[in-house]
Amino acid sequence: MGKVMKKEDYSEMPWLSADKLYLLFEQALMDFKNKKLTKKEFFDILDELMMRQGDTYENLKEPLRSKLDSVLCSLWNTENYDDVDIITSLLINLGLKKTYTKMKKSIKDNTNISSEILEEIEDTIEEVGDNIEDPYHDYMKETTEPDPE
Repeated sequence: MGKVMKKEDYSEMPWLSADKLYLLFEQALMDFKNKKLTKKEFFDILDELMMRQGDTYENLKEPLRSKLDSVLCSLWNTENYDDVDIITSLLINLGLKKTYTKMKKSIKDNTNISSEILEEIEDTIEEVGDNIEDPYHDYMKETTEPDPE
């Protein structure tokens, strides 16, 4: 395959369909697993792709969603605020249940977690509630509720 794509390559792309985004997520995951991307580069690319995925109002399809969930779950750590920030954003917007569960368990013993990171995790739990697998639940509720007038 050609050159390894970086965040800038993704951010310059026009709107993409969910199917094309699937392939790009898959490529980023493969590049990261093959050590062609650093963790930071991987997170930057996922952030860009996640925003574009949100524009489709479609969930990331299986089996890629589960593969990505497993990789992010393995990268979860409560020692780096930037990692926590991006992973919480990804798990919310892509509906990553395994990573969400690991995040929730990580604060059972919060003695070694900074207050900033703890707050980020607690805010995420409050925002997501029981709707982790459907990132669009609020959107769909808002657009399908009858007008009160």
